[in-house]
Amino acid sequence: MLNKKNERNSSNTNEINFIAKGVKTKGELNCTNDLRYDGFLEGTLNVQAKLVLGTESHVKGTVYAINADISGTIEGNIEVKETLTMRASAKIIGDIKTNKIIIEHGADFNGTCTMNDKALTIEKKAAIPTANTTN
Repeated sequence: MLNKKNERNSSNTNEINFIAKGVKTKGELNCTNDLRYDGFLEGTLNVQAKLVLGTESHVKGTVYAINADISGTIEGNIEVKETLTMRASAKIIGDIKTNKIIIEHGADFNGTCTMNDKALTIEKKAAIPTANTTN
């Protein structure tokens, strides 16, 4: 957002980033706000918020997100901390790690799925304290 002096206001954390159909990216894409992605990516997509992959999107690589709503194609693994939604047009060829999953009729998934809090990455697990069960 721009303020009255046409300066960028960085305090708005509700911004949504868009990458349009036809954009091809290779490498690592990191995003701290919500992201709507409709292009092609070969590499790693790391979204520290909600990720929406449109029907024309194609990711060949690894995807990390807090929440994800997938309508396009992922060739690779996806790790979602909270909820993964696979729309009818979604296609995932790879492994899924998530806490919750919603799969619409027609979605295509070929891989393994690990669900619950054990789906956190090794780095994230190291940050979570464990309870002492010995008395």
